[in-house]
Amino acid sequence: MEPRGLIVIKDPEVAKLFSDPLRRQILHLVTHKEMSAADLVKELGKNYSSVVYHIRLLEGAGLVAKVREEIVQNKIQPFYRSMAWSFHVSYYLDETMTGDEEYRTWQDDLFNRLLKGLEGYSFYIPEGKRGRAKELIETLYLRQKKEFEERRELRRPEVQLEPHVGKSIAHILANVRLVADDEHRSAAEELAKLLGIS
Repeated sequence: MEPRGLIVIKDPEVAKLFSDPLRRQILHLVTHKEMSAADLVKELGKNYSSVVYHIRLLEGAGLVAKVREEIVQNKIQPFYRSMAWSFHVSYYLDETMTGDEEYRTWQDDLFNRLLKGLEGYSFYIPEGKRGRAKELIETLYLRQKKEFEERRELRRPEVQLEPHVGKSIAHILANVRLVADDEHRSAAEELAKLLGIS
């Protein structure tokens, strides 16, 4: 089974599954190849029962599927694969789940990782400006995410596109729409100044 291109997550309970780093690691690994729980234990250095517990949650939510079974040492070992190459948590959930502590903590962690990720591109923000930079990143991320999802909803399913092409076109169209978005433009300009981009 080959994963589909992109799945948009609209169920809040399924979205909460992404808040756990181990589940995100499992999803990442089984996106690239079929793996058994024993394979995941070796790769992740976690105990077997924990890995099986998280696989069952992911399988129950329809994010991974059992693709085959093998008999290893007289035991049936199921192998799993991700249902998609990537998952996109709907912007609608970002707007409606602001009161959910677990979801908000996960989002806050994501924005902290994005802020830290700027260092990978040789951008260092002084400590006194990091809070504002994080707010701007959140604004840009959520506006782009909303536009991307709205453009993707317009896609005609009868027109066959390679997953990468469909996703890229949705991103391009989202960026075109964001040119006219005053909030996005203002946040982008302010972040550019913080980063020293002219």
